[in-house]
Amino acid sequence: DIGSAGASPSLSRQGSWVCSELPKLQVGRMATAARGPRMSAAVGGRRMRGGRRIKFEDESPPKPYDWRCTPDHGKAPAPSAATPKAGRAEEDVGEPPDGIVKLQSAEGEVFEVRAALLWASSLIRSVVADPGLDEEIPLPKAPTEIVAFFLRLCDPSRRADDGLGLRDISEEEFGGLIWLAKLLDMQRVLLQPLAHLVNDEFPDVHVGIPAEMQMLLVRHTSDTLQSAALCHILRSVVHAPMSKMYASGIVLAITPMIASPDENVRAAAFEALMNFRVVEAKLVLLEHRDFGARANANRFLREATRSEETVGAVLQLAANHHSFLVREAAAKALGGIASVGHELAVQTLADLLADEAREVREAASGALRDIGGTDDPVVIAAVIRQVLSEDWPVRSAALVVLAAIAPSKRELVEDLATAMQNGGATMAKMAAARVLQSMRSVTELRDNTQRDSEEQHDDIAGANGSPPSSLAGPRWGDESEEED
Repeated sequence: DIGSAGASPSLSRQGSWVCSELPKLQVGRMATAARGPRMSAAVGGRRMRGGRRIKFEDESPPKPYDWRCTPDHGKAPAPSAATPKAGRAEEDVGEPPDGIVKLQSAEGEVFEVRAALLWASSLIRSVVADPGLDEEIPLPKAPTEIVAFFLRLCDPSRRADDGLGLRDISEEEFGGLIWLAKLLDMQRVLLQPLAHLVNDEFPDVHVGIPAEMQMLLVRHTSDTLQSAALCHILRSVVHAPMSKMYASGIVLAITPMIASPDENVRAAAFEALMNFRVVEAKLVLLEHRDFGARANANRFLREATRSEETVGAVLQLAANHHSFLVREAAAKALGGIASVGHELAVQTLADLLADEAREVREAASGALRDIGGTDDPVVIAAVIRQVLSEDWPVRSAALVVLAAIAPSKRELVEDLATAMQNGGATMAKMAAARVLQSMRSVTELRDNTQRDSEEQHDDIAGANGSPPSSLAGPRWGDESEEED
């Protein structure tokens, strides 16, 4: 039983617990409390009883999902370095004048419209800016009904919130409406009515919406769309062909959705970024706490067209991110997207050899072996600085890289490895021993290959009736031996 307010915790004669510390209940309609076995709600939860929602005062709204990797101990999260840039900034169009614009429909009917009503259109602004142009603007593919309907959408005083009759027009008329909005560069006029229509008629209405309008819906009306409709559009829009500007805008709109409290929207946004084959989406996934997302981004970046802009964004993540998981993923990506000998990438990866996380050091070591080239003096100098570090994990990682990128510096590598074996931590000695053993194995393999080649040559010569190279006499051009 739940006792009245002020009752102290105790056990009643029947053994039930009475405690005043339980949170107060807020119940809709006429009910003011729920008592005894009739209450079916657990502490902190919600239940429906008799059409009434039982809610506890201390119940907080759902929090956004934290999708980014957890910062390292003692590091504060910094602003994301991979946030995509907006596709196009809002243009300052200034104050509209008091002029009149004339629009001519396909049937020849002329509409006289205040310029302020269509001032968002770049076409209308250019017409108004030309004082010598006072002719009608022809709209050959827009019937009179479509022009009138579009002008009604543009008028805020006549705009409704129920789709403005979009559900009553045919597919052909809807296509003409979109053509007119695109011609005047005023597609956003359709977005709010279209969002209401999608919510009311989903999923049937989704089929007739062009991909470009779906992109605009995602970018500008995601807060208006219902969860099911938004998820469906998210999963389909990423497969539509689009320019780089649109791609950046779509990624910018989708990125906040992977932190949505709605699990379905969050899953759809995550799936969209995973399937979206653009660099901007993969730079976002490099920061995701899911290992599969970072691996997906890494694979795509290694296969994508290399550009200095992409390398710069990944370098910033590798050098400055607060999570070692992101630095590890970025270091691996650099091994595939940076060119051999890339000066800034080499320096960043050499610095990561001194990272406090073992995973980052190993990733940097592998990337340096990929882009460090062979016997490059700049790369060798950067790695040697880390070989001389006081920390044995740093020395061990750098020594492995040096042995791989400087085959002509064999004596130097052997001296450094021997010095590491003779002093320092046990793990450092083991790393030096592995390097020396690897170098011996390479030497033995080269000698064995050369020996096998000589033996194969001798076998071929013997099969042809010629003596082996080691027993063969002088050639015809050599000085002949003295006769007995």
